[in-house]
Formats: sequence, C-alpha cells, structure tokens
Amino acid sequence: MKILHLEDNLDDATLVREVLHEEWPHCDVLVVDNREDFTRQVQQGGHDLILSDFTLMAFNGLEALKLARRSTPETPFIFLSGTIGEDRAIEAVHAGAQDYVLKDNMRRLVTAIRRALGESEERRQRQSAEEALRRFAAILESTPDFVGMAALDGRVFYVNRAGLRMTGHKESQDPGLLSMGDFHPPAIADRIRQEYIPIALHEGSWVGETALISGDGGEIPVSQVIIAHKDAGGGVEYLSTVMRDLSAFKEAERHIREQADLINKARDAIIVSDLNGRITFWNHGAGRVFGWTPLEAIGRLGVELLGEAALADSEEAGKALVEDGEWRGELQLRNKDGELLVIENRVTMIRDAEGRPTSRLSIATDITERKKIEEQFLRAQRLEGIGMLAAGIAHDLNNVLAPILMIAPVLRERATNPADTRMLTNLEKSAERGAGLVRQILGFAQGISGQPQITQVKHIMRDLSAVIRQTFPKNIQFQESAAVDLWAVKANPTQIHQVLLNLCVNARDAMPKGGRLDLTAENTVFDELGASAVEDARPGAYVVLQVEDTGSGIPPDIRKRIWNPFFTTKEASKGTGLGLSTVLGIVKEHHGFVSLKTEVGRGSTFQVYLPAVEVGREDLAEPLPNEVPRGNGELILVVDDDASVREVTTVILAHHGYRVLGAGDGAEAVALLAPRSAEVSLVITDLQMPHLDGAALASVVLRLNPAMPILAISGMGSGRSAASSKRFAGDFLLKPFKAGELLATVDRMIKQRTPV
Repeated sequence: MKILHLEDNLDDATLVREVLHEEWPHCDVLVVDNREDFTRQVQQGGHDLILSDFTLMAFNGLEALKLARRSTPETPFIFLSGTIGEDRAIEAVHAGAQDYVLKDNMRRLVTAIRRALGESEERRQRQSAEEALRRFAAILESTPDFVGMAALDGRVFYVNRAGLRMTGHKESQDPGLLSMGDFHPPAIADRIRQEYIPIALHEGSWVGETALISGDGGEIPVSQVIIAHKDAGGGVEYLSTVMRDLSAFKEAERHIREQADLINKARDAIIVSDLNGRITFWNHGAGRVFGWTPLEAIGRLGVELLGEAALADSEEAGKALVEDGEWRGELQLRNKDGELLVIENRVTMIRDAEGRPTSRLSIATDITERKKIEEQFLRAQRLEGIGMLAAGIAHDLNNVLAPILMIAPVLRERATNPADTRMLTNLEKSAERGAGLVRQILGFAQGISGQPQITQVKHIMRDLSAVIRQTFPKNIQFQESAAVDLWAVKANPTQIHQVLLNLCVNARDAMPKGGRLDLTAENTVFDELGASAVEDARPGAYVVLQVEDTGSGIPPDIRKRIWNPFFTTKEASKGTGLGLSTVLGIVKEHHGFVSLKTEVGRGSTFQVYLPAVEVGREDLAEPLPNEVPRGNGELILVVDDDASVREVTTVILAHHGYRVLGAGDGAEAVALLAPRSAEVSLVITDLQMPHLDGAALASVVLRLNPAMPILAISGMGSGRSAASSKRFAGDFLLKPFKAGELLATVDRMIKQRTPV
C-alpha cells in the first residue's frame, strides 16, 4: 500500500508512520510538506490513500483536497489534524474527503483508513459492474418495451428497435439526431423536463405514467421509469428510460363496468374496497393469487388479510388518488399461507355520477416469478462478467508460468549442487500446480470441456484434494480415499472435477463452525433388484464418488428443490444456486445418477454414480519419458508479444540445435519472414497479439509459403478452436508448456514437413 502524507510537522509525521507500520508493516509512506511536492506527487498518481493535515504553514488542507480530487478523484482522502473543528470537518467531508481523524485520537486512524479503502473498493466494483452491463445492451433489443438513453441536456444517444417502431421512426434512424422532446407530446415533454427528471436526479429514479407520440400522430399512454445513472464521482452521467404501452390496459379500465361478468375470469386479483379499506368485492383471480375465497375476504379490512404492506398501500395510494385519480406501484404482500408475494398493483378511484369518490378499484398482478427471473438474469450477467475477468487473469498467469516451466529443466541440466537441483524441482512442481489451477479457471470461465476420454478418477481426486487442503478452513478435517482397484470411467475430466468441487464447496458452506469432510471412491455393481431401489439407477457397473460432511443437513421441505437452477438457501452475495443443478446436469450427461442421504443437524452424503468402463492397464499407464529431440540447424521464427516467453522459447530452441528468429508482433514477423520464407522451417506464433494477431499472421504466412507448418501457442484455451479452424489449420500448445512438450512438437512438425 502506497500512502501520500501531507504534513509539515516532522514529529507528527513520524508518529503517523509508526502507527501505520504497526498495522501495515510493508506500507510505503511518502511525506511531503509543501504545495509543489504535493501537487507533483498527486499528478504522478499511484497512491492508494492520501493523508493530510488541515492547517499547514503555507498551504491549506481544503486546497490540497481540491487538487487531489481534480487529479485523482478515486483516491481516498483523510484529514489528520489537531486543529480541525466540527464545522470545518463537515465542510471537508462535503468537499470530498472520506473522513477526518484528530491527532489526539490516533487509535481511530486505522479504522478510518480501513473504511475509506473499503468504500473505494466498492466504488471500483460498482463501476466495473456498470461497464459490464453496458456490454449486454444488445439484449435490450429483444424487449417489446421502449428503452432509451439520453444525456442530461436531452440529447438521445440510444433507442431500441421497439421504441423506434412504437413512435413511427425508422429502425435505421440515428438516435443522435433526436431529443427527448421528439418522442413525447409537448405538454408531457415539458413536464418530464421540469418535474420528473429533477426528481430522478435527486432520488435516483422516477416512476409514473406519461404518453408517447405514435407514428400516426396520436398518443400512446405508457408507464415510464426514468433512472439517473451516476459516475464514479457521484455525479449523474446519463439518464435511461423504459416505457411500456398501456393502451390495452387503459382500454380494459374503461370497459371494466361493462364487462363485470368477465372479471372473475381474469387471472389478476381485482379488488374493490371502500374509502376505509374494507373489502366489498373480491374476484376469483384474487382468490388464486392470495388464497382467500370471496366469502372469507369480503367485509374484512385489507390489512387483516394481506399484512401491514397493504396499509402502506392504502396511505400512499390515498394521496395519489386525491391528486391524480390513480396510483401504481409494487408491494410485498403475504398470501393465506404466509408466503411473501411481489405484487404489481394499480389503484383507481371510483366516483359516483356527481364525481364524488365512493370506493377504490385495485388490480393486482402477481409478479413474484418474474422478479425471480430478473434476479436470475442479473446473476447470470454477473457470472459471465466474472468468467471474462477470470479468463483474462488466467491468460496473463499462463504467460508468467510459461518461462518458469521451460527454464527449470534447462537449469537443472546445468546445476551441480544437489540442493540446487531439489530447489529447481520444487520450482517446476509449483509452476505445474499453478498451471493446473489456471486451466481449471479457464475451463470454468470459457466452458472448455473437451471430449470424453478414459479417465482414472483417483487422479482427479488427488488434484482436488490439494486444492481443498490449501483453501478450505483449517477447522474442517478432510480425508480422501479411493479403492486400489478403482475402475476407470469414460468422462470429461474437467467436468468431473467441477462436480466434485461443487459438492465439496457446498459441504464446506454447511460447516461454518468446522467439521469433517470425506471424499471417497469405490466400485459397485447394480443388478435388476438393486437398481430398482435407487432412483434413476440402471443395472451395471459403476464408480461411486461420495462426498460426506457433518454439516447442517438439508431440511425435508426443500430437498426436491435443491436441484433447481438458481435455488439457494445462501445469502445473495454468497451463492448463485447453480452448483447442484450443474452437478446433476453433468452427471446425467455422463449417463450417471446422483443419490442423497441427509439428516438435519447431522450432515449430508452425496453419491455420484458414473458408469465404469473396461480398459487394459496399458490404457491408463503413464507414458515413459522420451529422450528430448534435437534440431539440425533448422531456422524457426518465434512470434510472441510477451518478451519473457519469446526470449525463453528462443533460448530453449537454440540450446537444442535450432536457429531462431524472434518477433514481438505479427507485423515484425512478416518483415522477417518475407525475404526468408523458403529458409524458415517452422513458425511458432502466439494467437493474441497487437497489430497483427496469430490467426491473421497465419494467413499471411501461408500466402508466402503454403507448405509452412505453423505452431500456435496461447494462454487462452479458446485458442485451440482458432488453431483448428480452416483459416489457421495449424497445431496448438496451451501455455504454460514444458520445454519437452515444445521440443517434441517442433520435432514432429518439422519431420512431417520434410520426408525422411
């Protein structure tokens, strides 16, 4: 952590440094005592936190805050002073400071810093989430509602196709040539600008009913939501709006009295109550939604049946009905069984012939399921964003690990000290373990699955056990065992790893105070009678993977729901509800089945049955190490924008008898290859590069020399698909790879090109 401290009192600066180093021993504290040095450091940036005295000899703390906010608005700023008063402290916070700490209460400094850093991290995460949501803007094109976005001055920069069609504009219309006033009748447009937008700017959003101009010049009544989107500094960046055509709803309201005989057929809850909230009409739809029959409901107060939220509805709607004659909003009401429902309610005042209010008409729609789907959609978006982030990180880590895996064997050949050899071996094993973890991240993030293959599950269990022992809480006792003669299965190893990981993570979460987790594997055979006793089982030989915990167990009332996608009993921030549904999907795809034994308070046991396959020992035997092949002076072009990977690859190839040309991108590679295309025996290229990526480079290479073999390398698993495409038609190595893998592949490709 890097901290910039503005302080002209050396003793105070020394005290603050000691307090900080006591809590964060490795933090870097840079002390400045004048405007020039402070301005230069702030402009250079790179600080995680700014501390500042409030009163200095020739500088003012508020001026320092203003300088910091202009140059680095995201950096937390805390006043640390002995002279700041309450009024100035409030002024400082309003000016953008995260907090202020008095020097005579230095114990509070650590707490203030932790809170300021936490708030800063939350802001960064919020910005990242907003940026991710923008990437999904194409989804908005599928909605039948009007969706638009505009700048604060009214200039429109986005309207979806439904919005353009609804208002008679061509779908090819450039939204940038339109303003908000082009979509609404003049009187409504003025009211939106003068009343509704200011409310949205102040409160974050506005909800109500307006109207659009239709293509034939008429008006379309719509429900409208205006949302003010804020930037990282808290200022409003732009406005968005969603409008739904209410024409059909308005038409239904006009004819509701004429169609009284059809009201009971409506699926919505239609309720009439007097001005005191006592129910006078309750249709069958209300019975279906809330569970009360008309006989049970009529004559009782709404709050008695639907809970306190109905009273809030009554009070809020009463105010709106007096002013506008109608009210619309969402409520959380309980049905007869006590279940919480999300209700979209529209309330209209009913008046007599002389215009005096007599009762209220409520039309309520149960949108509970719709809300759940919306939450699931947002969760899926977040998961996709996390997957993209994980894939990017994994790509960078692969480039970091690749030189280590290639350099270690070369250094081991040159090491003469046994201790050095052991350290190099440990280095290589650690890099291999890191590479394995990265491949798991890529498999999850990009859905890399591969083809089913003959698999020995005990190897997957061994890798997973290492992860569990390193990452699970130490108060969980973990044991792993597998039968010595465990059968093989035909499976996708990545997916089986995911099945076991999901079950073990659920077991961990069921034991917040610790417990025991057992992972076992054994063989079993079902005959007709045995298979009939287990749901979804079929006669045959199986490998049984069992995950047993001593956790909280699963209550009987939710056991059938745990396999449903997005169902979870965890908090919203701690679970997606996809774990068990993913387990079941993968196991069924492998023609297996899952059984569950659980008891509340005593733990759960999940058993995964995978069909066993008969294989010989040679099918599972690990290949013997081959002698590392050497070159015979062949010229190879290595292209990679990562200098360390390029350099190490060049050294390895040169050390084993090849001549090597190195290029940092595709454009440089073409310049090197063009005059020597006949001399070069092989091109090794990364796929993700600036200027000219690997696939584009391959096209150029093949035009220069159609017989040129090309080896693609990449830190992204998706590169395998690119390398196998018609455009590329080359071989592929996933970073990080060992020197032996590289040399064997190079030797094979050169020999295939040159007949012996």
